[in-house]
Amino acid sequence: MPCAEACPAQSLIVYSQNRTVPDLLQTVEQDMAFYVRSKGGLTLSGGEPLLQGAFPIALLREARARHIRTAIETCGMVPHETIREAAPYLNTVLFDIKHMDPSIHKEQTGQSNERILANFQILMDEFPNLPVLARTPVIPGFNDNGKAIAAIARFLLPYTRVQYELLPYHRLGTQKYFFLDRPVPMGDVQLSKQKMRGVQKVAQSILGDRVRIPR
Repeated sequence: MPCAEACPAQSLIVYSQNRTVPDLLQTVEQDMAFYVRSKGGLTLSGGEPLLQGAFPIALLREARARHIRTAIETCGMVPHETIREAAPYLNTVLFDIKHMDPSIHKEQTGQSNERILANFQILMDEFPNLPVLARTPVIPGFNDNGKAIAAIARFLLPYTRVQYELLPYHRLGTQKYFFLDRPVPMGDVQLSKQKMRGVQKVAQSILGDRVRIPR
C-alpha cells in the first residue's frame, strides 16, 4: 500500500492518477460539443509531456483518429525523433524558446539550447503546414531585457508562419516549494508591467503583428 494511503494523519497527499488513453479520451469527448464551436480540443502540457515515453504519442494518435484537435506545450528538450513522431498528430505546437545564448541558457537551466533550437528547425523544415506559436516566459534577471528578446525575435523573423508571445513571469508555483520544504529559487522577485511592456515593444519592432499581446 502506498505511504500516502497508509498515513493516518493524511500528512501525505497524492496528486497524480494512473490513466489510460481510452480513459482520458472518454473524458475529453464529454466536451466535444464545445470544441465544435470553439475549435478547441486536447492540449498536452506539463512539465514536458513528450518525456512521458510512448504514452503522449499514443494519446495524440488516438485523439486525431477520433477527429479531436490536438496541441502541445513543449520546451523542445526531447530527442529529435520524438518531435518527428508527435508532429503528424498535432494541429498546433506551442514551443518555448527561453534564450538564444547557449552559455546563458545552460547556466540558468542546466542545459544548452542546442537541441531545443534543432527541434524547432525540424518543425520548420519537415512540417511546413503545422502552425507554431513560439513563446518566451519573461524571467527577471534572465531574459527580461531588450537584447535577449530581440535575439529571439530575429531568430523567428524568417519563419513567417510562426506567431510569437511573451509570457510574464508569475509566482503560481511558489506554494509547491513550501509543500516540498524547499526554498523558492527566485525569492520574492517580480516582473514589473513596465518592463514587460518594454520587451513586448522590442519584439513588435522586429516581428510586427506576429507578436500576440494578451488582453
